[in-house]
Amino acid sequence: MYGYHEVLSKDEIFQKVNQEEIFTHVFGKFQVGEYIQSPFRNDDSPGCWINWFNGKLYFTDFAASIRVNLDMIGVIQLKYNFSFNQALEFIANYKCIEEPEYPKYDNSPSYKSTLIDFCPKPFDDYHKTYWSQYEISSSQLIQDNIFALKWYRIKESFFYPFPSETTYSISYPMNKVKICRPKVKSNKWFTNTNKNTIGGTKTLPFLGDDLYISKSYKDWRVLTNLGLSVIYFQNEGMFPDMENLDIYIQMFKNVFVLFDNDETGIKASKNLTEYINSDYPSKSQSLILPTLQKDPADIVKAGNKQQLINFLNLK
Repeated sequence: MYGYHEVLSKDEIFQKVNQEEIFTHVFGKFQVGEYIQSPFRNDDSPGCWINWFNGKLYFTDFAASIRVNLDMIGVIQLKYNFSFNQALEFIANYKCIEEPEYPKYDNSPSYKSTLIDFCPKPFDDYHKTYWSQYEISSSQLIQDNIFALKWYRIKESFFYPFPSETTYSISYPMNKVKICRPKVKSNKWFTNTNKNTIGGTKTLPFLGDDLYISKSYKDWRVLTNLGLSVIYFQNEGMFPDMENLDIYIQMFKNVFVLFDNDETGIKASKNLTEYINSDYPSKSQSLILPTLQKDPADIVKAGNKQQLINFLNLK
């Protein structure tokens, strides 16, 4: 039909094609998680959205009579009235990216963002030892856009961290980056993120019972590994604007805030609960860990994961 030289399977399509480009082709310029109008029906007000789930972009429209959640194949089928195979062929010919999704370390590429560049490297023994304390694997880190760093640049200054520092980066949509140095005492973070940079949204279900809000990637991954639906903020003192947060609040029946169990964390947890309940009465409540360790990651590190499981009433 389109003359493509290779027949690709569905899995190969998702590995090689930039999903955001396909969605831009259908919807025009969009922001992940923001409300949009459906181009497939008469839609007077924005009530649909595009979001990530398990590594795939989906268009969600609860007002549609059929096919509420569509991946890039589904939106192409609907736009052009294509069969499944026709949509696959169209996408394969639209743009096939030969480079893998994750960095080719041997070529030492750099990844640019506003004022921050970095070059990833393979996870060495220092990183593997550090993350294994929290039962976080290298494959999970790559899935979460976490990379060990060969070097990073802040504005015009280059830094070459010692391997023992276990310096790593966290990448977010919209070219937001956080450089983390967990073993140093000062200047532990460099970032161009802001209060509206919310982590962990890609793995959320479309609808659910309980949403947990954490304050860091490590806590998010520990709680996610326990089977919970979780998002995380950049820190306990920065709350997203409600217009950016409410899309996730609306997806769940209950919201639990789980920050550190120190004075700062408890105060921030209560403030966030009040903030959410001011728009969604009685929907949110704060949880305080009854442990010596201050957060879920430290509980796992201390070998007390079962204590965390019991506290959260998980089976």
